[in-house]
Amino acid sequence: MFKIEDADAEEMTAHYARTLFPAVVEPLHRRALISVEDRHYTVGYCSIWNGKCNSGMSVSLSGGPDAYGLYIPSSGGMAIDVGSRELVSKPGEGLVGDMSSFEKLTLHEQRSHMGIAFEKSALIRQLSELLDAPVLDDLEFTDTVDLSSARGMQIATLGNLIWQSLTVEDADRSSSAFTEHLLQAMMIALLEAVPHNYSERMLKPASPAIPRRLKRAIEYMHANVGSNMGIAEIAREAGTSVRALQAAFQQFKNTTPLSYLRTIRLQGARGALMDPARCQAVAEIARSWGFSHMGRFAALYHQAFGEMPSDTARLRRRDDRMDRRQMKIRVRQL
Repeated sequence: MFKIEDADAEEMTAHYARTLFPAVVEPLHRRALISVEDRHYTVGYCSIWNGKCNSGMSVSLSGGPDAYGLYIPSSGGMAIDVGSRELVSKPGEGLVGDMSSFEKLTLHEQRSHMGIAFEKSALIRQLSELLDAPVLDDLEFTDTVDLSSARGMQIATLGNLIWQSLTVEDADRSSSAFTEHLLQAMMIALLEAVPHNYSERMLKPASPAIPRRLKRAIEYMHANVGSNMGIAEIAREAGTSVRALQAAFQQFKNTTPLSYLRTIRLQGARGALMDPARCQAVAEIARSWGFSHMGRFAALYHQAFGEMPSDTARLRRRDDRMDRRQMKIRVRQL
């Protein structure tokens, strides 16, 4: 928590480097002084803050945090430079963006907002659970959400509840588990209410009947998932050409044959890693599902599920130990 009044650019730059992240801070008007106040919290994989910039300033970043940020403004305006685009945040419109791509933030006088930064891996993990599938491409949100709409009002209300859970008196404060569940609910709300490149898949429409040769190709992939197969081999076994197979996957599965195969392998590897009956090492499981390069497998797995394969295996072992401990307790009770 801090409150700074009438600081010059150098003081503010040093303050940001010391307390938040490296940045170059400048006043909006030459030689003007800067006054800001902020209150920050960290809860698990999230940072939550509420602040006000009384004087206006610009904040130039050499690289923002590896997180998705939600801004819920209450007064004033803010512009964010992202490459050749400018995102605008103003009262009545929430803003969601990839903070690692932020280059410059311009906060106008009397700007105030609440912000929540979600670690990318946490939001990807939540998206993977909602899809019940790996997340193979970067998550890309559209920029704004109308806070006066029904879904937008839910996000604003949830944001206020999260902030209240952190700032009430100690005697009335809920547990950290309560706040963490509110933050998880906010991630689900954002993924459901704010358009992004996975929105259509989240609707889970009924799949149309697929052609026989496409079905044969998919069956061949499942039957030989651990082998080193290429698209030409898959097409040959399905009795079709490579071009026709690519077109069929694009039309009926909205992906490529090799991306579909990678999804099968990632889902299979995750299922094996989560299976308490499996005692295999991570590398052995990866190889059995067609991954020969462990570094590449770990990177793809983390991108798809928001956690490393070793984390999944560790959770499986912990749950297995808990199950055995509970079994022993029940036996003693009997």
